[in-house]
Amino acid sequence: MLQMPGIRDWREPVEWSRPQTVPILGTDDIHLWRGHLPVEESARKVLLSYLSDEERERAARYRFEHDRDRYVAARGMLRAILAQYLDDRPERLRFRYEQAGKPALLTGRRGASLEFNLSHSGELAVFAVARGRRVGVDVEKLKSDFPAEDVAERFFSSNERASLRSLAGDLKQEGFFHCWTRKEAYVKACGAGLQVALDDFDVTLDPALPARFTRGIDPSWRLLGFIAERGYPAALVYDGESANVRFLCVDHMLPKIGAG
Repeated sequence: MLQMPGIRDWREPVEWSRPQTVPILGTDDIHLWRGHLPVEESARKVLLSYLSDEERERAARYRFEHDRDRYVAARGMLRAILAQYLDDRPERLRFRYEQAGKPALLTGRRGASLEFNLSHSGELAVFAVARGRRVGVDVEKLKSDFPAEDVAERFFSSNERASLRSLAGDLKQEGFFHCWTRKEAYVKACGAGLQVALDDFDVTLDPALPARFTRGIDPSWRLLGFIAERGYPAALVYDGESANVRFLCVDHMLPKIGAG
């Protein structure tokens, strides 16, 4: 298996490097980017300028300003990051949406193999970028008051529900979000949306155990669980051979990252 820089003990937050430029992305690589939300007003204005009319209209539909600002920042960061791989302007990028709503680039041959996915929760956004392989990423902010067991009864498999019940105290909340991010990352990587029932496959959820699929998944899919920051469990799912996963921070590159 190829190395995954940034991970020592998977139960501890990963180390995010701070590159001055976007690294070269080979077919053996997957780049995970982390950004903090919301951003400063000067950066928000730049990121807003990258968005399409459709994205701005969607942002305007958010009822609360903090939700709107987080959407603008996350979508603007995504455009800024992808534009660097494509040597293009962020506002020039065009997207199409697959049947289940997964976004993909509408671009020429240069970007035909570029795959990406994004997720944001609380004060954090995570972006996955790869070439020639499907990727899905999910991050969730731990919530102590979330009705984890009730939701698990609706969506998790019988094996996962039993595993969750076996955990003690606060570990139940952590275990739930490990399970949820891993399942969501797989569904997003497939691009199948609601066509994939969450209880049709099993993942590990015990915080003491590494992430892996245990039932119902083709062996070509790979799962990496990680802690994006303390209190933010996350997961990456991709297909193909084992990849060299790099953990990269985008905060210090904004807004200049989209300046061309």
